Amino acid sequence: MLQRYYLFCLLALLSSCAYDSADELVKPVQPCTTPTTVSYALNISPLLDRNCRSCHNSVLLTGNVNLDNLSEIQTRAKTGQLMGVVTHAPGFQQMPQGGAKLSDCDIALLQQWVTAGAPNN
Repeated sequence: MLQRYYLFCLLALLSSCAYDSADELVKPVQPCTTPTTVSYALNISPLLDRNCRSCHNSVLLTGNVNLDNLSEIQTRAKTGQLMGVVTHAPGFQQMPQGGAKLSDCDIALLQQWVTAGAPNN
């Protein structure tokens, strides 16, 4: 009797997944849609607002880093420090500290801006 119960439970468990499809179980990865020209005002500053400036601002100055100051951001971009910390490259402190790494799309957006010379646009 106990064997029939276990067999029934096993069959019920196996049949409960019979109607799942791969499309329903795995969500497709959305591709990045980076603009042809990255703007500091439209793209980079809002990204920093969402991910960095809650700690790195003129009031808190966590780690002696002020990301409210464009000149400081440009300096960190040109020296490689900005990309080093957000990509979690060896030798750099991982940012955001204690949080998840920025999305690949956000990192690509930052990289595009840095490659363009970190302009004030």
